[in-house]
Parts: sequence; C-alpha cells; structure tokens
Amino acid sequence: MNINFQTVTGKKTTEDSMYVGMDAEDRINKSVVKQSSVSAITVNLDTSIFSNDVYASHARGAEDISEMAKNTDVLTQHNYMALLSNTMSEEDYAKALQDGFDVKNLNSSDTVNILDKIKGVLLESGVEVAGFNDDMSVEKLTKITGSRSLAESIQKEFSKNDIPMTVENVRGAKGAYEEAAQIKEPSDGAVKYMVLNNMKPTISNFYLAAHSTNGQNLSGRGFYAQEAGGYYAQKADSINWDSLAPQIDKVLAEAGYDTNDSGIRNDAKWMVEQGIPLTPENLSTLTEIAKVDFPISEEAAVKAAASAILDGKSAVEGNLADSESNIEKAIRVYENTKLITDDAVKSVVEEEKELNIKNLVMASGEGAGVNPENPTALLSDNDPKVVAARLQLEEVRLRMSVEANKNLLDRGFEIDTAPMRNLIEELSNILKDIEGTQAGEIIDDITGVKASGPARVYDLTLEKIQIISKGPADISGLMAGRLQTATLSQISDVSASLTRKFKAAGEGYESMMTAPRADLGDSIKKAFRNVDDILRDFGEEANEENRRAVRILGYNSMEITEENFENVRAWDRKFVATLERLKPGAVLNLIREGNNPLNMTLEQLSDSLDQGMFNGSGDGKRDSDRSREKFSKFICKLEQKKDITKEEKASFIGIYRLFHTLKANDYKAIGSVLKTGKDMTLGNLLIETRSGRTAKSGIDYSVSDNFGGVDLKEGNSVKIDEQINSAFRFYRSQADIVYENLEPEKLKAAKPTPATELEDFARALENEEIDPELEKAYIKDQVQEIRNVAGSKAAPAAIAEMEAFEVEMNFNNLEAMIGVRRDRRNGNLWNRAQELVKRDIAEDMDTLTEALDNDNYEETYTKSLENISDKLSDVLVDPETEYIDVKAITLMQKQISVMAYTSEKGTFEVPVEIDGTKVSMHITLRSDNSRISRMEASVQTTDYGLISANLYREEGGITGMLTTTYAGSPEETEYLESVKTKMCDKLAEKIEDAGVDRNRIAILYNAQAQPTKVGTVNAQAMDGESNLTADTGTLLKMAKAFIEAL
Repeated sequence: MNINFQTVTGKKTTEDSMYVGMDAEDRINKSVVKQSSVSAITVNLDTSIFSNDVYASHARGAEDISEMAKNTDVLTQHNYMALLSNTMSEEDYAKALQDGFDVKNLNSSDTVNILDKIKGVLLESGVEVAGFNDDMSVEKLTKITGSRSLAESIQKEFSKNDIPMTVENVRGAKGAYEEAAQIKEPSDGAVKYMVLNNMKPTISNFYLAAHSTNGQNLSGRGFYAQEAGGYYAQKADSINWDSLAPQIDKVLAEAGYDTNDSGIRNDAKWMVEQGIPLTPENLSTLTEIAKVDFPISEEAAVKAAASAILDGKSAVEGNLADSESNIEKAIRVYENTKLITDDAVKSVVEEEKELNIKNLVMASGEGAGVNPENPTALLSDNDPKVVAARLQLEEVRLRMSVEANKNLLDRGFEIDTAPMRNLIEELSNILKDIEGTQAGEIIDDITGVKASGPARVYDLTLEKIQIISKGPADISGLMAGRLQTATLSQISDVSASLTRKFKAAGEGYESMMTAPRADLGDSIKKAFRNVDDILRDFGEEANEENRRAVRILGYNSMEITEENFENVRAWDRKFVATLERLKPGAVLNLIREGNNPLNMTLEQLSDSLDQGMFNGSGDGKRDSDRSREKFSKFICKLEQKKDITKEEKASFIGIYRLFHTLKANDYKAIGSVLKTGKDMTLGNLLIETRSGRTAKSGIDYSVSDNFGGVDLKEGNSVKIDEQINSAFRFYRSQADIVYENLEPEKLKAAKPTPATELEDFARALENEEIDPELEKAYIKDQVQEIRNVAGSKAAPAAIAEMEAFEVEMNFNNLEAMIGVRRDRRNGNLWNRAQELVKRDIAEDMDTLTEALDNDNYEETYTKSLENISDKLSDVLVDPETEYIDVKAITLMQKQISVMAYTSEKGTFEVPVEIDGTKVSMHITLRSDNSRISRMEASVQTTDYGLISANLYREEGGITGMLTTTYAGSPEETEYLESVKTKMCDKLAEKIEDAGVDRNRIAILYNAQAQPTKVGTVNAQAMDGESNLTADTGTLLKMAKAFIEAL
C-alpha cells in the first residue's frame, strides 16, 4: 500500500496546475509530461498549545496552560484514550512515523486529528489493511470466540476498518454478537420506548428497551420518556386522518421523505395512534429502527460492533441500522457535499424543503427539474432565496473537511439532517481559530504579511515543500548565489516559475527529489558524455551525486569550474538533506516551537530541525524526547536483529554515538577535519570528535584589542573562504543524511570501516532499504506498549493528577506521571539512576532534599533534576558503556521532565530514605479560598502506611495534622508521637517566631489519601502581592522539618 499522508484532504493547491517532468532525458527529448496534483493535510492546530500568533515564542506561561486546561474537551480525551487503548492499529502508527509524527509526544487533540486523518485515508483507499494482524490467525480467533464463522466475520470487518486485532477488541465484538443473538423483534411498546427516548437502534438499546417494557404493548396509555421527564397524554379515541393529512405531509417533507410513500405515511400514522409526538426527529428514529432485520444476523452484529469500536465506543453500542462509522460518514458527507449541483439547491428551495445536506444530495441524485405538481413554483436563478441558499452551501464547503465532520459526528451532531445555518455555526465553532485555513487565503511572504493562523502556515509550508521537491533540480544552480538568504517561500516561487517555463516550452526536467534512473537513456548519455572526464580533472569520484552537480551546471549554462562545482554540489545536497527531513510532523514541530518555516532559509530550517532534536543550541544543547526516541528505536531494532555479531553491535552503537555527538556539537568535527586537510573518513571524524576541537566550519576567528571587525586567521582570499564553506555545507548535509538513515539493517549492509568516506557512507545508507519485518516487529512492540500503559489501572489516577497540575496530555507525559506516582512507593527512579550513572549523582539527589530550607529552592530543584537528566544522557553516548537500558533511561528522563514542569505549579518529588530504600516524598504547596497557604507532604512507609503532614501558618502559629492510613496501634501511636515532637522542634528551629504549639498539630489514623484536586496548586502558595517568596520558603521549611522528623 502506498498512501501519501499529504493527499488527505481534497483541497486544491498551487501545485495542481504544475507541469512536472521525470528526468533529464524527458527534458532533452521534450516529451509530453502529465500533470500531478498535490494537497496538504490540515491539522487542527487551534487545540494545540500555542496561540494564533505563529511567530510567538513557544514557551508556555501559566495563563496559556491554564487556558488550555479550561478548554480541554472531555470528548477529545475520551477519544484519545480509546484510540491509544483500542483503535490505533499498527498500520496507523507506522504511517504516522513515516510522516514524521511522534505519536508519543503529540498532545491528545493533535493525536486524535492526525490518526483520524490517517484512518480516513486508509478507508478512502478501499484497501483492506493486512500484514500487522497476521499473528492473530483464524484458529486463534476461533479459540477466543468459540466459532470459526464468527472468527472469520470479525477478521474480515476488523481488517476492512483498520481495527487492531487485540484480544480485548475481539472479546468486545464477541460479547456484542452474543447480546444481539438474544434480541427478539421488539414489541410496539419497546419501539415506542426507544422513539420517545430518542434511542438509536444499537445492540444495547434494543436489549434495554426489551427489558424495560418486558414485552408489553403500552399503546393505550401514557408512556414515560426519560429525556422529557414525564408522561405523554393518552391518545384520542378516534382520529380524523383527513384533517391531520396536511400536518403529516409537512412533517414528512421537513424530514426529507416522499409524501406519497405509503410506507412512511403508515409509520407516521402509527406514531399518532401510539400517542408519540409526530416530529421529524421522532419519525427519523422510527424509520431507522424499522431498518433492522430480525433475528439479527452474525454479519450485522459484527459490522455494528466494528463500527462502534472504530468510533471509540463499546462494541454493544454498535448501530444495527447503520454500520457506517463516523470516519466513513465524515468522508461520505465531505465527498457528497462537493457534488451538490446548483440545480439541486434551487429545487430544494422551490419545494420549500429544509435546506440540509441530505435533501441537497437527494435532489442532486434525482436530477433537479420542474416539479410536475407545482410548475408555477419555479424561481429564477437570481431569486434572493436561491442566492442565499447557494451562499450557505458555499460557506459550508469552505469550512467543511473530513476532520471537522468527524469532530461533529463524534459529538452527536447530525450533519446530514441539520439545517444549513446550524451546520455553518457548528463548523465555525470548530474552526474558530483557523477559519482562514480552507478558504485558501493568500499571504505575501515577501512583504512579511502574516498568515491568519498556524494551520494556514502549516498547509502553505507543505505545499511549497512539494513544489520544490517536484520542481526542477536546476534551482540549486540557478539560485546558488542567493540560497544563503532566500526563504523557503521565495525558493518555491522561483521553482514554480521555472516549472511553468518548462511547461510552456513542452520540456521535461530532472526533478529535485526524484532519484535518477540507473539506466539513463542514450540522449542524456550523449548530452553529458564527458561528465566523468570533468570529474576526474577535478579529482572527484564519478558517483551519481557528483554527476548530478555537473548536470545542474549544464542545465544553467554555468561555467564548469571547481568552485562552481563545489558550490552547486553543496547546495544540491543541502536541498536533498533538508527537504527529506521536512516531513509533515517536522513542520508541525517547527511551528509549535514558534517558527514560521515559510520565512526561513534552508540553513535556518536545518538548524531549527537540529535544535528541535537536541532542545536548544550551542553548549546548551541536550537530548529531546525525539532524540531519545530515535536512539531507543535503534537499540530496540539492534536487539531484534539476530544476525548481528557482538562486535558489529558495538561498532554500530559507536557509529550512532559518533553522528549523534557530531550533530549535538554543531558539526564541529567536520570543520576540524577540513582544517587539517585530512580525508573526511569516519575514523578521522571520530578522532576529531574525541579530541574536542572547536573549530566550526574549519575557520577560526580572532578578535584584536582594537576590534574593528573579524580577522581571518587561515587563508586570505575570499575564494578559499567560499570553498571551505561549500565543503562544510556539503559534508554537513551528508552527515544529516547519515543520521536520518541510521538503522541497524542498513549499517549491516553498508559494512562501514574507519576508512569509509563520509559521502560514500551517506550514499550507501541512503540506497539501502529498511527491513520490513524488523520495522514491523518494532512497531508492534511500540503499539503494544502504548496499549498497555493507556489501558492500565494506574492511568485514570495519573490523568487526574495531570489535569490538576495542568500537565499537557500526551502519551509520554502519561507514562511519566504513572512512573512518578509509582516512585512514591518504590523509588525506582532514584535507585535505578544511581545504578546506571557512573558519574556520581548522589550529590544532586542530596541537594533535592538538603536545599529545601534554602532560598530559591525552586531554581535549585530544577537545576538538580537537569543535572541528573544530563548524566543519564551521558550514559547513552559513553563509549565505555556496554549494556544500555535505553527504555529505563528514557522513562526516567520523561519523569524528570514532568517533575520539573510540575514544580512550577508548587509540587515537588523529593528523594528520602525510608527503611534503607529511597522513595519519593510528594510535597505540594496550596492556597485555598480562605487565602491560607498550606504545605502537604506524604511518604509511603512499610511499617506505618502512608504518612502525611498538612501544615499551615495562622495567627502567628503553625497548625495542622499528621495522618497515617494505618490504624492507631500502640507501636504506630508511639512512632507518630515521636515524629510530631521532632517535627515541632525542627519547625521552631527553622522558622523564626513560628509559635509552634504541639497541641495545634493533631494526629489522625485510618486516613484516606487526599484527592489530587483539593485546593488550588500555586508555586507561590498563595495569591496576593506581598511576601510570596517568603511564604513559599516558609512552607518548604515545614517540609524539611517533616523529612528530618521522619
């Protein structure tokens, strides 16, 4: 299956009209080349963690996070957890990875949107997903379901709908079928119950209705409707159908039914006889119920169950009358809306039907024309009603997307039947911050006009990347003198202009990102027959990258000199390396970090991508989640690849560390090798990396006492300067290509040695394929890990704490918070860190505890955590480390990241030793409605349960209590009394004029752990403007006194 994630939406782009050739031979032969269209995915960035200002810093202030928390959509979080636990398939995860999205680090809203989009593409393609569910055979399914027939039905529907074949999902489908098999055709009373309560014909609703009415027909009496909150009156003894006919006709028309359809009229009459209010909504509910055939077949039950699972619901919530999932329905409505004709709009208006998608689509399908029963009702095309209706339709089309439709359907909004004005309003609410995205508004990048929102910048960036990628390779030579300052948008404009020029001339061209064919045609060989001779004259290898550089010089009629060759080759490889990295996920990250890719140069884009990988620049760089995840994947695949020897494994890890260090240190080793004049081999790069030389780009600068500018120490001519810069740019791009292609199977095939040239190594890795079985095994492992964490019993409590401390909801943070909470019982973080880190971290851990009563503890706390995390990173890149527990280190660093963030909210995890083992004491500073600040600290002990201290200062004295979850046995009473005495002594010692009175501190036994959300967490502990820092310091001293008392 070959599905391009960037073709998710149907929006047209400037690339639609572009003329694209395949290679240089086409261009020379002036052959006719077909058009291609490109479109870009729209990510719902309004729910991301930044504002509409694309250029704002990505730092998140307290107000930003608070606002984000307030706007958290409960439904989105439900869908997110359902997606992680049940509906994200290995295929989905693989596609997300391929397009550069780190599912583990995406916030909940972006994850749901992106995975929904991927599922939509898979379903639209009509290709059944296969390959990742191979290990769940029919035989294994039969053992779970007890029926081969049912097993085959489940396998068919799950594959068709891209649903993971997990045991939980299979059991859910089996349970739904078993419940459906017990349902008999509902009585009139059960149907009436369902209609009055607006119940969809789901498996669970049929089951509920049957048991709620016990088979009784209650048509002669009033009937309770849950949502109405009371009884409807009894029906009349006799009904005058003639007098009711106009009203019935009106309801049928409003509901979009044919008033001459005898079946639907009989349904309407039955509703009246039963005393059911005849409304379009009730009539639609009844007709939907009537679609279900009884007894319910195995196929129908499994289809309904699969649809429900795909929507993130329980399998028994499957709709037996409509097995179309929300994502399928979203796609159908989106496609049908595009096909609505002007005549259909006019027809619906003339017939005075409700203007909605259902009626418009029906009118389009029937072919609008003269209504024979009302020929005088024809309106002109310019009639205000027709014009207004067309405007509404166009507004819906501009705002509608598959993503928006899915969002509305998940919320229960009926897109098909909703009045057009209501649909516009709902779409507007969803797209309120990105309404310009799909209206196709233009921004003038050259004059610096800002886009209206991040999503528009995202769309335009992907479009321009595609234009450059599919455009002529000539651009590397044509713009060689301007590429240091030209922005992505400007490069795209030149590329588009050049493409149009070739189209007008009927010429093809060699595309920027299209690999040349192995067997170039006779004409291109003839045109460049002397290219290898030219390269030999330059002393360059006759490889494809060098040949391409010479061809580009020829395309631009540039003089073929060594200087021009090196300059064009360097920029060509920079294009390839950078464009390859600018996947949709990388573009999203750049924007979230406050960048506008449209106004960035190639080198700025490359630098920013590196900074995102290493969290910063220069000496302040440290590994990001992305960097750690990449290394974790490398080690995981290395362990799974069985044909790699111990020596090869050590060598491959060394190569990975070399290029990791090279990038983290701004490629300084490349500059050092260039300065020495040595060959750019892996061995020489390793020597320079270890030597720690600092010459960047091979050029040293010095500042004289009478500084008036920069003096070049080595080399006097501009030409030498340019050649060195070109060489550095070329080799840096080659290093980027290597880093992006560091996979164990590729290294195994490339067989690198210390003498291997960097450019040869890059080419070898780039040309090797990823092992599909190894990749499949890795993806299965990752998805299973995500399911286990999201479905664990610890997840709900962790989510509650994340909400309380306003921690962004993503998988990494969820896993980390579960770990943080677990360490309050076993202290695994502190104990494991000491085992792994050869450099002593005891001092940093001691500081976390000892500095509690010092000034500026919050700063000391985060700095100490940062030191511990950095030392864990050192373990990963230390060449002396033989065994690397990447998963353990990565999880610990995630926990440290969450701990550092929550410290800004006034909560701290402090290592304390209890019974010879380090565990985390959880300390929280709070302020309540009475404006009294308090310190809450708790620690888990083996002998005395969870011991907590809750202290606050009031009227010059310290008040509070000690609590334990255990009963007050004599031993426990004695221990807590001693803790209380010691704590009071310490409080008096640490806090001047504390007014410590033992009688004001109570002891409570059999206490329950306090809910996470009690009180307002505040880093300064209380509101107001006076003595905030001092008050925080006092509370932290209370915590220190508690620790010392223990």
